[in-house]
Amino acid sequence: MGTWEWMAKWMSDVYSNDQLRQSAQIAGDHLPVAEQAWKQFCLTPIDFLETPSGQTDYEVHRSLNAFLMYHWDAGHTAGLSLGNALSGHYNVAFTLLRSFIELVFNGALFQCLAQKRFRESPSLALEPIDSLRMLITHLSTTIREEGIDDSELESNSIAIFNILRGDWMQYAFHLSTGSIIQQLVDWGVFDHLGDNSVNIVKSLYFELSRSVHERVEYTDAGRAIEEGKEIFEWPAPILAQSLSEILNNFHLAMEVGIVILLNLLVAYIPPDRLSQKCHRLLSSEAFKLADLKQTAKLLKRWSI
Repeated sequence: MGTWEWMAKWMSDVYSNDQLRQSAQIAGDHLPVAEQAWKQFCLTPIDFLETPSGQTDYEVHRSLNAFLMYHWDAGHTAGLSLGNALSGHYNVAFTLLRSFIELVFNGALFQCLAQKRFRESPSLALEPIDSLRMLITHLSTTIREEGIDDSELESNSIAIFNILRGDWMQYAFHLSTGSIIQQLVDWGVFDHLGDNSVNIVKSLYFELSRSVHERVEYTDAGRAIEEGKEIFEWPAPILAQSLSEILNNFHLAMEVGIVILLNLLVAYIPPDRLSQKCHRLLSSEAFKLADLKQTAKLLKRWSI
Protein backbone atom coordinates (compact mmCIF):
# COMPACT_ATOMS: atom_id res chain seq x y z
CA MET A 1 0.00 0.00 0.00
CA GLY A 2 1.43 3.37 -1.02
CA THR A 3 1.70 6.29 1.37
CA TRP A 4 -1.17 8.18 -0.26
CA GLU A 5 -3.37 5.08 -0.11
CA TRP A 6 -2.57 4.59 3.57
CA MET A 7 -3.35 8.25 4.25
CA ALA A 8 -6.60 8.02 2.28
CA LYS A 9 -7.71 5.09 4.42
CA TRP A 10 -6.70 6.86 7.60
CA MET A 11 -8.61 10.00 6.54
CA SER A 12 -11.73 7.96 5.80
CA ASP A 13 -11.54 6.52 9.31
CA VAL A 14 -10.92 9.91 10.94
CA TYR A 15 -13.77 11.60 9.05
CA SER A 16 -16.24 8.75 8.83
CA ASN A 17 -19.85 9.08 7.76
CA ASP A 18 -20.91 7.40 11.01
CA GLN A 19 -19.30 10.21 13.04
CA LEU A 20 -20.95 12.87 10.93
CA ARG A 21 -24.31 11.17 11.14
CA GLN A 22 -24.10 10.78 14.92
CA SER A 23 -23.12 14.44 15.37
CA ALA A 24 -25.98 15.54 13.12
CA GLN A 25 -28.45 13.59 15.25
CA ILE A 26 -27.10 15.10 18.47
CA ALA A 27 -26.91 18.63 17.08
CA GLY A 28 -30.46 18.55 15.74
CA ASP A 29 -31.70 21.90 14.44
CA HIS A 30 -28.47 23.66 15.45
CA LEU A 31 -26.55 22.06 12.57
CA PRO A 32 -28.56 23.44 9.62
CA VAL A 33 -28.48 26.87 11.30
CA ALA A 34 -24.67 26.73 11.51
CA GLU A 35 -24.43 25.43 7.94
CA GLN A 36 -26.58 28.23 6.54
CA ALA A 37 -24.67 30.87 8.53
CA TRP A 38 -21.45 29.58 6.94
CA LYS A 39 -23.02 29.67 3.47
CA GLN A 40 -24.22 33.24 4.06
CA PHE A 41 -20.68 34.28 4.93
CA CYS A 42 -19.30 32.65 1.78
CA LEU A 43 -21.99 33.80 -0.65
CA THR A 44 -22.87 37.33 0.50
CA PRO A 45 -20.04 39.09 -1.37
CA ILE A 46 -20.94 37.23 -4.58
CA ASP A 47 -24.54 38.41 -4.24
CA PHE A 48 -23.74 42.02 -3.40
CA LEU A 49 -21.11 42.33 -6.14
CA GLU A 50 -23.61 41.25 -8.79
CA THR A 51 -25.05 44.08 -10.91
CA PRO A 52 -28.72 44.20 -12.04
CA SER A 53 -27.59 42.75 -15.39
CA GLY A 54 -26.13 39.70 -13.62
CA GLN A 55 -22.50 40.66 -14.14
CA THR A 56 -19.84 41.02 -11.47
CA ASP A 57 -19.08 44.64 -10.55
CA TYR A 58 -15.34 44.44 -11.06
CA GLU A 59 -14.81 48.04 -10.02
CA VAL A 60 -16.17 47.27 -6.56
CA HIS A 61 -14.35 43.92 -6.57
CA ARG A 62 -11.01 45.67 -7.18
CA SER A 63 -11.72 48.17 -4.44
CA LEU A 64 -12.41 45.33 -1.97
CA ASN A 65 -9.93 42.73 -3.18
CA ALA A 66 -7.56 43.06 -0.18
CA PHE A 67 -10.39 41.87 2.05
CA LEU A 68 -11.80 39.39 -0.48
CA MET A 69 -8.46 37.57 -0.72
CA TYR A 70 -8.65 36.84 3.01
CA HIS A 71 -12.38 36.16 2.76
CA TRP A 72 -11.74 33.31 0.30
CA ASP A 73 -9.39 31.54 2.71
CA ALA A 74 -11.64 32.32 5.68
CA GLY A 75 -14.67 30.65 4.10
CA HIS A 76 -12.70 27.47 3.37
CA THR A 77 -11.21 27.44 6.87
CA ALA A 78 -14.68 27.76 8.42
CA GLY A 79 -15.85 24.71 6.49
CA LEU A 80 -12.88 22.71 7.75
CA SER A 81 -13.70 23.82 11.30
CA LEU A 82 -17.30 22.64 10.98
CA GLY A 83 -16.25 19.33 9.43
CA ASN A 84 -13.83 18.59 12.26
CA ALA A 85 -16.43 19.54 14.86
CA LEU A 86 -18.86 17.03 13.38
CA SER A 87 -16.15 14.35 13.31
CA GLY A 88 -15.37 14.65 17.02
CA HIS A 89 -12.14 16.63 16.65
CA TYR A 90 -13.06 19.60 18.83
CA ASN A 91 -9.62 21.01 19.52
CA VAL A 92 -8.92 21.16 15.78
CA ALA A 93 -12.35 22.68 15.17
CA PHE A 94 -11.78 25.46 17.71
CA THR A 95 -8.28 26.11 16.38
CA LEU A 96 -9.52 26.43 12.81
CA LEU A 97 -12.38 28.67 13.93
CA ARG A 98 -9.89 31.01 15.59
CA SER A 99 -7.88 30.96 12.35
CA PHE A 100 -11.09 31.91 10.53
CA ILE A 101 -11.69 34.93 12.74
CA GLU A 102 -8.05 36.04 12.44
CA LEU A 103 -8.27 35.83 8.65
CA VAL A 104 -11.36 38.04 8.71
CA PHE A 105 -9.71 40.53 11.07
CA ASN A 106 -6.56 40.74 8.97
CA GLY A 107 -8.53 41.11 5.76
CA ALA A 108 -10.47 44.00 7.27
CA LEU A 109 -7.28 45.58 8.63
CA PHE A 110 -5.45 45.59 5.29
CA GLN A 111 -8.59 46.70 3.46
CA CYS A 112 -8.77 49.71 5.76
CA LEU A 113 -5.03 50.39 5.50
CA ALA A 114 -5.49 50.81 1.74
CA GLN A 115 -7.74 53.81 2.46
CA LYS A 116 -6.27 57.16 3.40
CA ARG A 117 -9.11 58.14 5.74
CA PHE A 118 -8.37 55.13 7.93
CA ARG A 119 -4.57 55.38 7.79
CA GLU A 120 -4.72 58.95 9.00
CA SER A 121 -6.87 58.09 12.01
CA PRO A 122 -5.02 55.45 14.04
CA SER A 123 -6.67 54.49 17.30
CA LEU A 124 -5.90 56.81 20.18
CA ALA A 125 -6.58 53.85 22.48
CA LEU A 126 -3.34 52.25 21.27
CA GLU A 127 -0.07 53.31 22.85
CA PRO A 128 2.28 55.32 20.58
CA ILE A 129 4.76 52.42 20.78
CA ASP A 130 2.14 49.82 19.87
CA SER A 131 3.32 47.86 16.82
CA LEU A 132 0.12 48.48 14.89
CA ARG A 133 0.17 52.24 15.42
CA MET A 134 3.81 52.30 14.38
CA LEU A 135 3.02 50.27 11.26
CA ILE A 136 0.17 52.62 10.31
CA THR A 137 2.43 55.65 10.78
CA HIS A 138 5.25 54.06 8.80
CA LEU A 139 2.88 53.03 6.02
CA SER A 140 1.47 56.55 5.70
CA THR A 141 5.00 57.96 5.53
CA THR A 142 6.06 55.44 2.88
CA ILE A 143 3.04 56.18 0.68
CA ARG A 144 3.63 59.91 0.95
CA GLU A 145 7.42 59.80 0.36
CA GLU A 146 7.17 57.40 -2.58
CA GLY A 147 4.45 59.49 -4.22
CA ILE A 148 1.96 56.64 -4.35
CA ASP A 149 -1.43 57.78 -5.65
CA ASP A 150 -3.96 57.34 -2.83
CA SER A 151 -6.87 57.06 -5.25
CA GLU A 152 -5.20 54.28 -7.24
CA LEU A 153 -4.48 52.37 -4.05
CA GLU A 154 -8.07 52.72 -2.90
CA SER A 155 -9.43 51.56 -6.27
CA ASN A 156 -7.21 48.44 -6.17
CA SER A 157 -6.79 47.69 -2.48
CA ILE A 158 -4.74 44.52 -2.97
CA ALA A 159 -1.85 46.80 -3.97
CA ILE A 160 -1.38 47.46 -0.24
CA PHE A 161 0.50 44.16 -0.08
CA ASN A 162 2.96 45.34 -2.73
CA ILE A 163 3.80 48.31 -0.51
CA LEU A 164 4.23 46.17 2.59
CA ARG A 165 5.97 43.21 0.96
CA GLY A 166 9.50 42.78 2.27
CA ASP A 167 9.13 45.79 4.55
CA TRP A 168 11.24 45.23 7.66
CA MET A 169 8.40 46.41 9.86
CA GLN A 170 6.31 43.42 8.76
CA TYR A 171 8.87 41.12 10.34
CA ALA A 172 10.29 43.17 13.20
CA PHE A 173 6.93 43.74 14.84
CA HIS A 174 4.23 41.31 15.89
CA LEU A 175 0.75 42.74 15.58
CA SER A 176 -1.32 41.59 18.55
CA THR A 177 -4.89 40.54 17.87
CA GLY A 178 -6.00 42.75 20.76
CA SER A 179 -4.55 45.80 19.00
CA ILE A 180 -6.15 44.82 15.70
CA ILE A 181 -9.54 44.40 17.37
CA GLN A 182 -9.27 47.79 19.09
CA GLN A 183 -8.27 49.48 15.86
CA LEU A 184 -11.10 47.88 13.88
CA VAL A 185 -13.59 48.90 16.58
CA ASP A 186 -12.42 52.50 16.36
CA TRP A 187 -12.70 52.39 12.57
CA GLY A 188 -16.31 51.21 12.84
CA VAL A 189 -15.72 47.79 11.30
CA PHE A 190 -17.76 46.08 14.04
CA ASP A 191 -20.61 48.60 14.00
CA HIS A 192 -24.11 47.10 14.35
CA LEU A 193 -22.76 43.86 15.86
CA GLY A 194 -24.39 44.56 19.20
CA ASP A 195 -24.54 46.97 22.13
CA ASN A 196 -20.93 46.26 23.09
CA SER A 197 -19.17 45.00 19.99
CA VAL A 198 -15.67 45.08 21.42
CA ASN A 199 -16.64 42.79 24.31
CA ILE A 200 -18.50 40.43 21.96
CA VAL A 201 -15.48 40.09 19.69
CA LYS A 202 -12.89 39.85 22.45
CA SER A 203 -14.95 37.29 24.38
CA LEU A 204 -15.29 35.14 21.27
CA TYR A 205 -11.59 35.34 20.54
CA PHE A 206 -10.70 34.48 24.14
CA GLU A 207 -13.10 31.52 24.10
CA LEU A 208 -11.50 30.13 20.94
CA SER A 209 -7.99 30.74 22.24
CA ARG A 210 -8.51 28.50 25.25
CA SER A 211 -8.55 25.45 23.00
CA VAL A 212 -5.74 26.70 20.78
CA HIS A 213 -3.43 27.07 23.78
CA GLU A 214 -3.91 23.40 24.63
CA ARG A 215 -5.09 23.82 28.20
CA VAL A 216 -5.53 20.26 29.38
CA GLU A 217 -9.27 20.49 29.96
CA TYR A 218 -9.73 21.69 26.35
CA THR A 219 -7.78 18.92 24.68
CA ASP A 220 -9.99 16.26 23.15
CA ALA A 221 -8.92 13.78 25.83
CA GLY A 222 -9.67 16.32 28.57
CA ARG A 223 -13.07 17.05 27.08
CA ALA A 224 -13.85 13.31 26.96
CA ILE A 225 -13.03 12.96 30.66
CA GLU A 226 -15.22 15.94 31.53
CA GLU A 227 -18.13 14.42 29.58
CA GLY A 228 -17.73 10.88 30.90
CA LYS A 229 -16.36 9.21 27.76
CA GLU A 230 -13.39 6.93 27.15
CA ILE A 231 -10.32 9.09 26.62
CA PHE A 232 -8.59 6.90 24.02
CA GLU A 233 -11.67 5.68 22.16
CA TRP A 234 -11.35 5.24 18.40
CA PRO A 235 -12.97 6.63 16.40
CA ALA A 236 -13.19 9.80 18.46
CA PRO A 237 -16.25 9.92 20.74
CA ILE A 238 -18.94 12.44 19.90
CA LEU A 239 -19.30 14.80 22.88
CA ALA A 240 -22.68 16.51 23.08
CA GLN A 241 -21.53 19.40 25.28
CA SER A 242 -18.42 20.16 23.23
CA LEU A 243 -20.39 19.88 19.99
CA SER A 244 -22.96 22.37 21.28
CA GLU A 245 -20.16 24.71 22.39
CA ILE A 246 -18.36 24.71 19.04
CA LEU A 247 -21.60 25.16 17.07
CA ASN A 248 -22.57 28.17 19.20
CA ASN A 249 -19.14 29.73 18.73
CA PHE A 250 -19.20 28.86 15.04
CA HIS A 251 -22.53 30.62 14.53
CA LEU A 252 -21.33 33.74 16.35
CA ALA A 253 -18.07 33.76 14.36
CA MET A 254 -20.01 33.63 11.08
CA GLU A 255 -22.17 36.55 12.19
CA VAL A 256 -19.11 38.58 13.18
CA GLY A 257 -17.60 37.85 9.77
CA ILE A 258 -20.74 38.84 7.88
CA VAL A 259 -21.17 42.10 9.82
CA ILE A 260 -17.55 43.00 9.09
CA LEU A 261 -18.09 42.20 5.41
CA LEU A 262 -21.24 44.31 5.18
CA ASN A 263 -19.64 47.26 6.99
CA LEU A 264 -16.85 47.21 4.40
CA LEU A 265 -19.20 46.68 1.43
CA VAL A 266 -21.53 49.56 2.24
CA ALA A 267 -18.98 52.17 1.17
CA TYR A 268 -18.85 50.78 -2.38
CA ILE A 269 -22.34 49.54 -3.29
CA PRO A 270 -24.70 52.11 -4.90
CA PRO A 271 -27.58 52.92 -2.48
CA ASP A 272 -30.34 51.61 -4.75
CA ARG A 273 -28.56 48.30 -5.34
CA LEU A 274 -27.72 48.04 -1.64
CA SER A 275 -31.37 48.47 -0.70
CA GLN A 276 -32.51 45.87 -3.23
CA LYS A 277 -29.88 43.36 -2.11
CA CYS A 278 -30.85 43.84 1.54
CA HIS A 279 -34.53 43.32 0.76
CA ARG A 280 -33.83 40.18 -1.23
CA LEU A 281 -31.54 38.69 1.38
CA LEU A 282 -34.00 39.36 4.20
CA SER A 283 -36.72 37.51 2.30
CA SER A 284 -34.48 34.51 1.53
CA GLU A 285 -35.50 31.30 3.31
CA ALA A 286 -31.84 30.28 3.57
CA PHE A 287 -31.00 33.57 5.31
CA LYS A 288 -33.93 33.16 7.70
CA LEU A 289 -32.74 29.67 8.59
CA ALA A 290 -29.27 31.04 9.38
CA ASP A 291 -30.82 33.03 12.28
CA LEU A 292 -28.39 35.95 11.98
CA LYS A 293 -30.20 38.44 14.21
CA GLN A 294 -27.65 41.29 14.20
CA THR A 295 -27.12 40.93 10.46
CA ALA A 296 -30.88 41.11 9.92
CA LYS A 297 -31.05 44.36 11.93
CA LEU A 298 -28.27 45.81 9.80
CA LEU A 299 -29.93 44.77 6.54
CA LYS A 300 -33.24 46.29 7.66
CA ARG A 301 -31.45 49.56 8.40
CA TRP A 302 -30.03 49.67 4.88
CA SER A 303 -33.13 48.44 3.06
CA ILE A 304 -35.06 51.64 3.76
